[in-house]
Amino acid sequence: MSNYTYILRCADDTLYCGWTNDLTARLAAHNSGKGAKYTRGRSPVTLVYSEIFPTQSEAMRREAQIKRLPRTQKQALIAAQNSGELLTVYDADGRACGERPRAVVHAQGLYHHVCHLWTIGIRDGIPGLWLQQRQFDRPLYPGGFDLSATGHIDPGETPETAMLREAREESGLILRPGDILPAGSYRQQYARGEDGGFDDELAFAFLTRMDGIPPFSPGCEVADMVFVALSDFADAHDAPHDLTARCMDGSTRTVPHESLCCLHQSEWEGVRSLLEQQLQ
Repeated sequence: MSNYTYILRCADDTLYCGWTNDLTARLAAHNSGKGAKYTRGRSPVTLVYSEIFPTQSEAMRREAQIKRLPRTQKQALIAAQNSGELLTVYDADGRACGERPRAVVHAQGLYHHVCHLWTIGIRDGIPGLWLQQRQFDRPLYPGGFDLSATGHIDPGETPETAMLREAREESGLILRPGDILPAGSYRQQYARGEDGGFDDELAFAFLTRMDGIPPFSPGCEVADMVFVALSDFADAHDAPHDLTARCMDGSTRTVPHESLCCLHQSEWEGVRSLLEQQLQ
């Protein structure tokens, strides 16, 4: 179990330090007036600093150390952690609780939002979907196969705006709002594998239908785009097996089951009927 030491900035600009073994739930408690006597009446709170520890005693010891620091040193601690790309983090009730560096969000499993694009269509009479192969230099799932476009929702973006941007940046698809169909949102929690982090995210799914071969122009993070039969993709959720895919040039290749990084069961169950309806 993870244990966190954290600093909040309250609505009156004061700082509060605490510890918890569930930071997402604890943020919701603070914002509901149940987290601590000090933060009651000082919401909404913003998460401005956090550390993660393997044991409760370590987190509590660090909390005590930080509480002894003067405000200037607490501010310096906060400033030292706030660098790089920022992502909005949320509490367990879905309220935004500030922006934290992407590296911290992933390393500590902070709750954030992402978007997923399911590009479906009929190719040579076969209903299916397009997957991207991630570049081999990507830090997470290098060379793995994912949905046609995925990515973080930046601060200030709507899920739809983020999806249109990610489709353009990753697969080269220039889509308009009317080209994508909302397909629900799905909580997903999983270890990040080789980089040692943990993802806790709410994925907003969207569909777009393009028959034949879409005008893909993959960006620098994507190595290739491949088409797999929907029935074969469905079977991969129930019984692990390799998939046969067709590249844009018509050649075939094998997609190893272990390289599929888009098999999220709850999302699949949520979008499956809509995919099948759109492909009728």
